[in-house]
Amino acid sequence: MLEEYMSTKMILIWTKTLIFLIFFQNVKGWNSHSDNAIVPSIIKLRALDMWRLEMVWSMNQSGIPRNQMYEIQIGRTKNMDIIDTINVSRVSLETEFSVHTLVWTSQLPLNCVDHLVRIRYISNPLLYSSWSSWKTNYGDVNLAHDNIKMYPVDQVLKEGSTVFFCCIYSKDVNVTSMYFGNTAYKVINISPQVKAIRVENIKATEWPGVNFCCDESKALNSVTFPPEKPQDFRCETKDMRKISCSWISGRASNLVGKHRRKYTLLNRDSKSVDCKRGSQICDFPVIPEQTSYNITLRVTNSLGEAKESYIFNIIDRVFPVPEHVGVTAGVLEAVVVLQLSGSFIGLPLICQTELEPGGIIQELQKKGSDSVQHYTFKLQQLQPSTQYSTRGRCAVQGNDWGQWTQLRSFVTEPLVTLDLWRQIRESVYPNRTVTLLWNTVNTDSESDIEAYEVCMSHRDTPNSVCTNFTHSPVDLTIDVHVCDITVKAVTQIGLSVPSHVTIPSAYTGGMMKEKRIMGNAEEFQLLWSEDSATTCDYIIEWCMLGSVIPCTLKWKSVPANQTSLSLKADFKMGVRYTFIIYGCTIVGHRPHEKQIGYLEELKPTQSPTLDLNPSVTWSSINLKWSFNEDDLKNTGFITGYEITVQRDSDSGSALNYHRQSIDNPHIKSFTFSDLQEDQPYKFSLAACTSVGCGTETIGTFRTGKNYYLLMARIFIPLMVLVGCCFCLCAYRKIISPEKAFGFLHIKALDLDEDLYEASEKIRTLSIEECNWCDVEVSDVQTTMAGKTWLTSLEDPSCSFVSLKVAVPSSLMVPYQLTANMWDGQVYGTDTSLTNFTYMSTVQQDLPAEMFKTPDEEGTKQEPENPSFTSDYVTSVAI
Repeated sequence: MLEEYMSTKMILIWTKTLIFLIFFQNVKGWNSHSDNAIVPSIIKLRALDMWRLEMVWSMNQSGIPRNQMYEIQIGRTKNMDIIDTINVSRVSLETEFSVHTLVWTSQLPLNCVDHLVRIRYISNPLLYSSWSSWKTNYGDVNLAHDNIKMYPVDQVLKEGSTVFFCCIYSKDVNVTSMYFGNTAYKVINISPQVKAIRVENIKATEWPGVNFCCDESKALNSVTFPPEKPQDFRCETKDMRKISCSWISGRASNLVGKHRRKYTLLNRDSKSVDCKRGSQICDFPVIPEQTSYNITLRVTNSLGEAKESYIFNIIDRVFPVPEHVGVTAGVLEAVVVLQLSGSFIGLPLICQTELEPGGIIQELQKKGSDSVQHYTFKLQQLQPSTQYSTRGRCAVQGNDWGQWTQLRSFVTEPLVTLDLWRQIRESVYPNRTVTLLWNTVNTDSESDIEAYEVCMSHRDTPNSVCTNFTHSPVDLTIDVHVCDITVKAVTQIGLSVPSHVTIPSAYTGGMMKEKRIMGNAEEFQLLWSEDSATTCDYIIEWCMLGSVIPCTLKWKSVPANQTSLSLKADFKMGVRYTFIIYGCTIVGHRPHEKQIGYLEELKPTQSPTLDLNPSVTWSSINLKWSFNEDDLKNTGFITGYEITVQRDSDSGSALNYHRQSIDNPHIKSFTFSDLQEDQPYKFSLAACTSVGCGTETIGTFRTGKNYYLLMARIFIPLMVLVGCCFCLCAYRKIISPEKAFGFLHIKALDLDEDLYEASEKIRTLSIEECNWCDVEVSDVQTTMAGKTWLTSLEDPSCSFVSLKVAVPSSLMVPYQLTANMWDGQVYGTDTSLTNFTYMSTVQQDLPAEMFKTPDEEGTKQEPENPSFTSDYVTSVAI
């Protein structure tokens, strides 16, 4: 019961409170309703940029105080969601209507959605006027579009700020993801067609900026920072006509183009000066008769500005700088002129020059003027042919010195400079001949030279021998030891700087590297290996007329740390040039490398010389020739030879044309084989370079007759006839000549016919396999009846036949014959062999009496093999 009582009591208390609040609101409404005449009116609402919204409203000033308070509400989207409420105070003028302005900054770009504004007047904390009507600033969401629109785009954002990025899309598009840089952020639904992300503490970016993405669409923005206050800001003048101000900008800008910082000089007594973007120096003209200046440097960008001021007296900030340094060099002295331009009227000026090497400083004072001034200094006690550097500076007396000018280098004139070189030729031992050559360099006139003093000394003797000559070249005779030679030009004012060359010992030498080079259309590019013993320089020596002696000797010196030279001269094509590179050592110049080459090779102009007596056989010709491939007059490096050979027919037409190339220039013979017997052949021989072959040398040679074949044609048939005669003599008692040669059908040979036809007829060159066997003879007594015919089982036509030979019985010796064929067949055993003849397949009939034994005379017996044929006859008699 108690709990129900307490609940009822609380309900009554809250009900009374609610009624009181409703009543209080009604009272306010009654009061405000009575002030309808003083409701503010919004007369303008516009977007100044993507972020700032300007609102302008008017207020009737009848019966209200000058100090006024207003409450402003900003809504967003069609639902008019209140996103900000601000109270502002304004002081109105004593007019009937007053107009007030307020600029409101939005975190979300104004283009993303519609923004609405209303305002009301606050008389006191408890008394308000009615709200004005809503005023709308429309975004792009109401515009028809097919593509996704993204904001902000191409904007400069402030480093460290929090920024909203939005995407506006059509109803049939759905945005699922949004990125800033490479980071995905949570998507905020602003309206059905607008989504956004919130990025906090954004970082400054490098050029060109950072992208934010809505799915595949991208928008680029830059993130930077407000400009910092310039440091070390100061102003000065060099000529009292223009004042230059400089500063240090501090943190370097990360923007380019139109977004870069803008610097402006503000002078209280003159117009402002816009400085060049990106520069840290700015100039403005001196104001006549004004000595005190108050200069302000303002730096701005789209996020803000910074300022720095500098107050100075121009007389204290004058630092003259010569605009030109002129030098006129002589042999032992030089004149230096500092040119100073400016308006220095009434100012005491002082200028200095400094000479290096030596560190000599000279000063000169003058009163300033309003025109170009020249300060002339004379530098004395200089060395001829020596390089010096000088510079200058000026100041107003009592002020600091101005800047030094850039160093100006100059070289004093030489008395006479000699470019000296030598040639060494062997003479009668132990003497050598040295030819001295020199060129005069950097002298005004040859007529000033009266003579040339040549002094020669040896390392082991301190004394030197000097002789005057009037021209170059000069031949000297020296021994095999090291010799020092010095040449000086004798002029009217004294001697020139001596030129020195050391002749090395005759025993100093070694293998000199040699290689071939090729130039181009204009020059030779010489490259050589570094010589560790070279200390002073390299000398490159060559002849202008080529390698053929005599020639005009030329030479050029390069520093010791240089191993290449582009040499341009009046070189000619098809001329061989020899370049000898000498390295300078403490004992003189010694040869280091030789390079031989052509500016451009040509076809050979010389032709080889053929040997008129080549080695000739009936089927080959060994062609020989002579040619000097190392001749200095050759128009290119000889790479080989080309030979053309052809056989001339009886009618003179070219047949069997053949071309043979020889790639070795040192090979000067070649054998052509497989030629025809007793035929003339025409040979054309030419030497070749890399660009082609030159003129040809032509010779005609004939192959010999084949006497061996002729002899074979004669002697082979003769030998066959002799063999046949021998056989006839051996068997003249057994076989008649008609029967012996009846199966051969040999006719009389015509010796003029071809050997092959003759050999076919008599079959002397046929190859025929013969069955052979092992024959064993043993002394066994037997009778003729025990004799067995030996016949091949495989070939019945091949058999051993015992011929009937009349032999005295006293001479008959019985033997046992065992025949074993290699194929495993035994054709006969225990046979008394007196005379066997192997007959081939030529068939021949023998009389039956030959097959009778002495015991069976009168009995007719058929032989086992009554007939056989053979191409060859072989007899074995035991």
